[in-house]
Formats: sequence, structure tokens, C-alpha cells
Amino acid sequence: MGTKTNYQRAQRKYDRAKAILKPIFVPFRHSIVIKGLENILESGPNLIVANHPGIGRDVAGVCLTYRRRLYFLAAHYLFDESELLLKHVKPALGEVLFRVLYPIARKFASYLSRQMQELEMIPINKEYQNDRRKLVTNLREALNKVKEFLIKGRAVVIFPIRYNLLNTIGRKSIVSREPSKYNPYMPQLSSTIAKIIFELWREHGLNIPVTPIAIARAEGLNPFRRMRVNIGAPLTIQECLAKCQNVNPVTYFTDLLERYMSELLAFTSPDIAEVHSK
Repeated sequence: MGTKTNYQRAQRKYDRAKAILKPIFVPFRHSIVIKGLENILESGPNLIVANHPGIGRDVAGVCLTYRRRLYFLAAHYLFDESELLLKHVKPALGEVLFRVLYPIARKFASYLSRQMQELEMIPINKEYQNDRRKLVTNLREALNKVKEFLIKGRAVVIFPIRYNLLNTIGRKSIVSREPSKYNPYMPQLSSTIAKIIFELWREHGLNIPVTPIAIARAEGLNPFRRMRVNIGAPLTIQECLAKCQNVNPVTYFTDLLERYMSELLAFTSPDIAEVHSK
């Protein structure tokens, strides 16, 4: 009884947070167009993978698409008010607007960072501080948390960006935004997603469905720019193992997911389809 009550309380808190943040990122009905609602899994473990073209509207778009509670893998500074102000809110607003809106921006950062912690979002620290071993440890801790949540039957959202440890020397970030060979609008996918589900299959016998989501026109905070969200049918590692033959299943699944997301993206928006065809 107590566990059920805690779950309901957490769900209500999550729903309140969605209601508060919606007017900021998606204020009007025409601000978002959603396709593929029939592909949503409203219960059971689900790894949701979406491209990340925006600074907040894309995240809000995924939140609004699902009724169930979602757990996001997010940059560690989103859990800290001061870092959030300097590394996320300020660059989004620009120097002048940030000064004008500082009181509001600070309240927003305080609220968001607190909600990230209370709603059990998953922090991932990608900063490189001349210690690759610590960097790898930080990444592994975050991915282990993702696996733990999936084992518990939760829905986890990842906005993947390719990580290249060889390019981290002398830098504070390991983010490498190589464009996808299938569609330059989205980044090339790393093998992280496939490794997570393959490990869960091998270690726990879990066939976790991976739901690809393509998002277009989510750049900036312009509420009149109509964001488009296209949800694909889930993929599973079991289906992949039956088809990959002599190819490494992780490599095969990564390429399959990237191609699928590219197709969803091209279908989502005419202007993105034009980029894809060039």
C-alpha cells in the first residue's frame, strides 16, 4: 500500500512539473504536431531514443507525448542551480536578455534543478578533467542507472550524442557532433544504446523495446515555430539477433536504429527531407 501511494505521489509531482513547464516550451496547441501515437508503450520497460535539435522544446515535446512518467538521462549541470544558469539558461537567452530576465531565469533554474533531483532523473557527467579513468567511471555509473531503471520496468529517455574518448585530451567535453551519414540534421549515433539493451538481454534475459523518436523544428524558444515529433515502432535486440547473421549485434542494431530515425525524421518535416536528399 505504501509503495503504491509513493508511486502515485511521485506521478502527481511529475504531472505538476509538466503542467508548469508546458507554457514555457509549448504554449500553444499549434506549437507541436505529433505522429505515431499508436507506437507509444504506456507500460513496461522502454528505452526511448530521440534526436536533440533544441534546447528545451524537444524535451518538452517528448514529455507531452507520453502520459506515463519518463526518466531522462541529462547533463549533470541541470541538477545544479548555479551551473544551470551559466551553462544552459544564459547561452539560451543571450547576454543582454539574460541580464534583463535574471530574476526569472534564476527562479526557473532553481525550480528545474530541484525537480531534476526530486523526480529521479539520471545525471551524466561528460566533462573531461584530465582523468579519462574518472570520465569512463562517470559514464558507466550513469548507464548502469539507466539499466537499473529499465529492469524496474521504467521508461528512460536518451538524447544520444556520439562520444569519442580519443578526442577528449585537453578538452573539457567529450561531445563530438559528427552528423549522421543517413541524415546530417541528426548526429551519428554511438553504440551506447545497443550496448545497454544487449547487456540486459545477455545478463537478465530482458528484451527491452527501443522506441525511436524523430524531432524537427525544435530549435530556439519560438512558440510559433511548429515543432514536429514522429514516433516510430519499437525495435528489439531479439529481432536484431535474428537478422544480423555474422555482423556484431551491437553494430548492427546501432546502424539499424540510426537509419530508422533518419527515415522518421525525413518524413516528419518537408524541409528536413530536403536536407536529407541533398
